[in-house]
Amino acid sequence: MGADMPSMFFYGTLCDLRLCEIVLGRSRDHMQFSEAVLHDHAVYWARGENFPVIVREQGSLAKGVLLTGLDQTDIDKLDYYESGFDYAPVPVTVETEAGPKDVSVYYCDDPDIVSGDKWSLSDWSEKWGPTAHGAAEEFMYHFGKSPASKMDPKFPMMERRAHSRRMAQEDPDQGPEEGAGDRHVEVIEMTRPYTGFFAMCDYRLRYRHFDGSMSAEVSRAAIVSGDASLVLPYDPKTEQILVLEQFRMAPFARGDKNPWLFEPIAGMIDLGETPETCARREAEEEAGLNIFDLIPISKSYPSPGGSTTFFHSFLGICDLKSYTPKIGGLDAENEDIWTHLMSVDQAIEMAIQGRFRALPLAMMVLWLQQYRQSDLVSR
Repeated sequence: MGADMPSMFFYGTLCDLRLCEIVLGRSRDHMQFSEAVLHDHAVYWARGENFPVIVREQGSLAKGVLLTGLDQTDIDKLDYYESGFDYAPVPVTVETEAGPKDVSVYYCDDPDIVSGDKWSLSDWSEKWGPTAHGAAEEFMYHFGKSPASKMDPKFPMMERRAHSRRMAQEDPDQGPEEGAGDRHVEVIEMTRPYTGFFAMCDYRLRYRHFDGSMSAEVSRAAIVSGDASLVLPYDPKTEQILVLEQFRMAPFARGDKNPWLFEPIAGMIDLGETPETCARREAEEEAGLNIFDLIPISKSYPSPGGSTTFFHSFLGICDLKSYTPKIGGLDAENEDIWTHLMSVDQAIEMAIQGRFRALPLAMMVLWLQQYRQSDLVSR
């Protein structure tokens, strides 16, 4: 009976056994793996992407992993996951130690995806593996709840959230507060009632008290988003800063009569991007500015009680002497941004008077007040 069960040949990311465990929802100890090769095929990186493509190439050999003993639920899960990358199963014959075997392999259906350099699983695992695992966990949570066609467009934001989670876990500066001790959290259940540009996670959990005891079971919720970079452009020669003014959805949803706010330049960190690279990119996109130097201000949660939003804030040293305020922004993101110049002294006065309703801008201006005469800023 087992011999008649479907088999799949993996040549790319699903050769990563941790990813395969996440997609199938079970331990590798309960999977039947073996090595196999597919003749007259080769595996390349999809150009500009973080996944591979397999192409027909006479005389080449695609090495991979054969997974046997699959049932229909396994196949449905694999199809669900692979559809997010526009891949579909195609029958092929691979060579195994036991001889030829008829299996299925996922080919890319997207005509815009072209091959790049030779594929390397080890390179992918190092650069993209943890992020792929996190995105797959969120994506596969919705298997059996929402059709893949509905979830596929949301996958890039899942990757962004997974990238942020990876940054949080790998941050060398993120240690426990002094005297924290063992900060253990026991998750009893986690559900995802909403997934979109943001996600909502509901938890039932227990956590360790300061006296060492465990709390009673509590229910908590968090809005989950990607990390963002913020940059306050500053010209130390003219003693000016640049701020943005734009419509903001959250103040509008709150019922604010004036949902147009002054803010620093800000943007969500793209998949695989560093906070510094994001800050420079956003300065160019939102204000047409070239940042000479980035000075870290803080890495912080603006609303840790209910949101994972995390800000990487910088002071951006730049030339504002000949800058002309303008209306701009990316059309692709429906941005309508008005840039403003103001003196540092004016900005400090506005911050002290509470006229900056976006807290990050007030914090960054007051930080500049404290450090603008120091070696930290004048370097």
